[in-house]
Amino acid sequence: MVAGELQRYLRLLGIRTPIAGPAALHEAALNEIVHRHLCRVPFENVSKLLLLGREGAGRVTTLAEFLDGIEHYDLGGTCHTNNPFLVALLEALGYEADLLGADMNKPNVHTSIRVRLSGVEYHVDVGFGAPFRCAICLDRLPWEFVQGCHRFAFDRAAMPDAYEASVYAGEQRLHGYIVHPPAQETGFFESTVIESYRPGMTFTSMLRIIRFFDDYAADIEDAKLSIHRGGETTTKLLRNMAEMRAAVAGDLAMPRCPIEEAIAVLEERTGKSLFEEKGTVGTS
Repeated sequence: MVAGELQRYLRLLGIRTPIAGPAALHEAALNEIVHRHLCRVPFENVSKLLLLGREGAGRVTTLAEFLDGIEHYDLGGTCHTNNPFLVALLEALGYEADLLGADMNKPNVHTSIRVRLSGVEYHVDVGFGAPFRCAICLDRLPWEFVQGCHRFAFDRAAMPDAYEASVYAGEQRLHGYIVHPPAQETGFFESTVIESYRPGMTFTSMLRIIRFFDDYAADIEDAKLSIHRGGETTTKLLRNMAEMRAAVAGDLAMPRCPIEEAIAVLEERTGKSLFEEKGTVGTS
């Protein structure tokens, strides 16, 4: 990452003063970067749909495209953009950071970050759509956090040197991953990225946007809007494009997001309309 890219990245995260020097590499500074990244850069597949619509196929996103998306369109990405580019940022600032693979339904389909500070290791993940607003110290596990109707947990896994992230609704585990060594180069995940653009894959078959704020989160899954605040989640079905536009601009604070274009690509690829002609509001 060259100096101009570093300065631009920091500016987009709202970190005005470059962090430099060994004395600046401490847990509080790392937590500020992680918190700002998670809250400033959404988890979303709009970027993937837009690229698919423009080029007809998938590929790895460049750093310039990623930063342009943040600056001009209120976009971010998935684990294959948010985590690799954060690793590059941390390394440019002097942190010892590695990109790791994580197993979900298949081996190494997810990415996460391992950071070492003064001999202590931390887990970082800004690409899972989870409220990991700080670096999770591996010497202080288990870690848990409740947001809305979900409980997020991170702890040691049964495999040697592996750790498990889990999302629960009550006592039911909904999904998660197991992160493990060795460290991987970004190119290791290129085939996984390209495969994720194939017809029928998760992010070519649905709309997913998750936006974190300091003390709550908002997300859209297809035409369902959810607001997670404290221990309560409120949901609403969005009935048309006008309601979708209002939710993206207002509830998710992404007014420049080209949501109409992304939905057009999604509907063309799936052959189905995203919207239903009814709506409900509920609390869980």
